[in-house]
Amino acid sequence: MKKKHAILLLPALLLAACDDYNFNAPDTAAAGSATFEISTQHAFGLEVSSRAGEGVVEMADSIATYAAPEGITKLEYILTDGEGRLINHRYARLEDDYSRLTLEGLACGSYSIMFLATGTDAGNAAASQPAATAEPWIVNKVENEPVNSLHYYKKVDFAVGFDQAPVRGQVELDLAVARVDVVLDMANLSLWRNIKSVSLSVDGEVYTHMKADGTYGGSASLDTLAFDCSKSLMSFTTFPSEEPVNGTVEVVAALENGTEFTTRYNFSGLSLQQGRLSRIVVPFRHPEASSGRLYVLEKELSRFDTDTMFMSDEPREVFYNTSRRSFYTDTPLQLSIGAGGALSVKYFSPIGLRDVRVLARLRSIGGEYTDDEWFDIAYLEAIPAFLEGLFKMPLVERECTFTTTTGRKIRIPAQPALQASDIEFKFETQSEFLDKIAKTESRYYICFSKYGADSGHASWRHMTPELCRHAIALAYNMGFMFSSPEFSAELDTYDGILKDNGGNAIDLNVLRTKLRNFNKLQFGRVVGVGGLGGGNGTYGLADYCYRGVYHDATAPGSNPHNYARMAMFHEFGHCLGYNHNSNMTYGDQWTVLCAKVFVQLGQEGKLPVSNLTDITSLPYNR
Repeated sequence: MKKKHAILLLPALLLAACDDYNFNAPDTAAAGSATFEISTQHAFGLEVSSRAGEGVVEMADSIATYAAPEGITKLEYILTDGEGRLINHRYARLEDDYSRLTLEGLACGSYSIMFLATGTDAGNAAASQPAATAEPWIVNKVENEPVNSLHYYKKVDFAVGFDQAPVRGQVELDLAVARVDVVLDMANLSLWRNIKSVSLSVDGEVYTHMKADGTYGGSASLDTLAFDCSKSLMSFTTFPSEEPVNGTVEVVAALENGTEFTTRYNFSGLSLQQGRLSRIVVPFRHPEASSGRLYVLEKELSRFDTDTMFMSDEPREVFYNTSRRSFYTDTPLQLSIGAGGALSVKYFSPIGLRDVRVLARLRSIGGEYTDDEWFDIAYLEAIPAFLEGLFKMPLVERECTFTTTTGRKIRIPAQPALQASDIEFKFETQSEFLDKIAKTESRYYICFSKYGADSGHASWRHMTPELCRHAIALAYNMGFMFSSPEFSAELDTYDGILKDNGGNAIDLNVLRTKLRNFNKLQFGRVVGVGGLGGGNGTYGLADYCYRGVYHDATAPGSNPHNYARMAMFHEFGHCLGYNHNSNMTYGDQWTVLCAKVFVQLGQEGKLPVSNLTDITSLPYNR
């Protein structure tokens, strides 16, 4: 690895007080050297403040840790001797990733070293070369704006003894900026679609630079800050202030008819301290918030607790857990009550949905509502492939108004103890994919298994999230094909040809019933063989078989009966109860029949998931 040599030539100056560090001296290190293992502070500390004003804005009393960026993009240092004189030290090695700095050729004596690091390139602050440690080292170059970047600083004392023994130490750089989050606390998060702008003005001044000795100087006011409302986090970083500041948060929103209105929220005592996070929570109340219906735009999905299933980093403990990753092929969209009474949405499909209307009905709440009335509880503009999400429902916390499917307006009291047994969901949407699922006669239960992957089995290996996605597509496609008129017609041409384990001709109507009533596929992964299959839905394929069964996985015009499709239907023959004495596995009868129809339906775009690219084009790595 190419090394960086960082040398600063600066005049001497007496240093301020600094942190104490304990160092050890390994026998293996070179004499007269000092090595610093460098890391950065990973979280802003929480600044806890009391409520401000008439409860209009308050400082948060809890916050999740804030993860600093991986690594740092720039690191500088200044070295002084025990008398505060800056040292022109020419023998230094800095790792390319800034994780280690080694100073060599150090004479006996006391030293101080000051580090300055930048966590992001974007922002308004830039480092300068101070002529003295009491002069600015990093300066905000844009007047009346926050720095809007991450910077780290640490000052460390160390000493080299008369024996020239090497010095080693761990140095965690502290955050040198303060951070402020502005949060709109909404009873109905889907009202974010009505927010037009959010801005913050500060009555007070902040420092404009940090000196080499770690102190701050200069002062400037901040212009009104306009936030990007499309982002889930409205935040900025700034150099600290000497005193707490006051200010105003201004929210411009719109009614459903498009009329805009402005609301201003005053706050006071906002503390801007080095390495600390302050959070301004604005209890925004939209005039039309009495409706409990969620209206979720696709671009607003990230404001809710949403994720994508079967991403590359999904742990095995998740996709093997049937309580989290199992479903029936006739119900790819699962709607239920999740944690905290939220609407839980899981969608087991690579083909997304649009314009989904979710209806609900409650049981035994009385009042003006009757148990048989369905009402609009949510609209989701999009349900992307493999979406998993929790959507906080206003109904849990407060009385809400809803519209029933008959057009009647009803009020439902708050349901703080809402459970799955209290509510029923259904949905309405137009979807070619779901239309195909509705035509599928079979109903497979789908889950995933490691089988013998941990017990030294010669063939079983662990599934991956990617293969789980292909397995789901395979299950939909296979079930649809067996229900298709094309398959039924082709099957008729094999009357008297397909044989059971005893060599007897299979009654095709009995086979159709068996295919229709087959109910479970538990997918696994194998190596060394194309697949393994058997009773209780045991179904394992090699990686290349999962990927190679699509019509576009082979060249146009090639024989449909490739090895991947042969293995796919061979193992399914085992799942149906046939062994190798039957041509439902070997014998180029059943597997040829199935491969031919499967490729034909795929080429014509009739399968639920016709193309390999329906899977490979989806986001997979975070």
